[in-house]
Amino acid sequence: MKILSIRILLLTASILVVTTVKANALSEQAIESALDYKKRPLADFMKDNNRKPKKILTFFNVAPETVVLDVLAGSGYYSEILSAVVGVNGKVIIHNDKHFLKYYGEKLAERLGDGNRLSNVKRMDISLNNLELEENSIDTIILALGYHDFYYVMNESEKIDVIKVLAKFRKFLKPNGVIGIIDHEAIKGAPNNVGNTLHRIDPQIVKSEMADAGFILDGELDILKNTTDDKSKKIWDIPNSKTSRFVLRFKNIK
Repeated sequence: MKILSIRILLLTASILVVTTVKANALSEQAIESALDYKKRPLADFMKDNNRKPKKILTFFNVAPETVVLDVLAGSGYYSEILSAVVGVNGKVIIHNDKHFLKYYGEKLAERLGDGNRLSNVKRMDISLNNLELEENSIDTIILALGYHDFYYVMNESEKIDVIKVLAKFRKFLKPNGVIGIIDHEAIKGAPNNVGNTLHRIDPQIVKSEMADAGFILDGELDILKNTTDDKSKKIWDIPNSKTSRFVLRFKNIK
């Protein structure tokens, strides 16, 4: 009887491995297809070499037929790719607040057009403090180049409550859901207020705050690192915008 039970367990494990491999292959194919999408704006294609979206989205486990929240999405560079990856049976929520819309609202409107483009996306223009979504409704949250803006203070009424927002993310994400974070790297040990001055952040601050919120660090990528980046300077002062960027993947273990 024990031998039979062991054989059943081994068979089940083998099936799970095969299923996972197939799912990963389908996700990679969807990402490749999304990046080759002929209707993507030329300006987006020109950013691909610096941003490496294929490796990034594969690392973040973005998959077809899922729901993705693109936080502080700006003009929607990643939103466009995500829309194609998740497909007609998936959904992308494009979030921006008043500060981001001031700088990126016009470009985002151009991207979305009259609603015929990216038909599986939903815009949510609201402060992160007030963002509300159904519990366990999101598979993946993408926060690309925006975590440092948790500490950007446009005026006191727009100040982000980091603890409150991360708790919301925990609530929105499904069990084992992923948060993928990319940001401009600050000098090691720099305080969080460099997010307000240099538009950078120390990755250790992100790791610490995410851990305090209950997320588990599940991996790091160094493909966007730049050893020549002068981290004492504002990101706008770095030639060709080639800042050193960290890439972190967190899981929502419930």
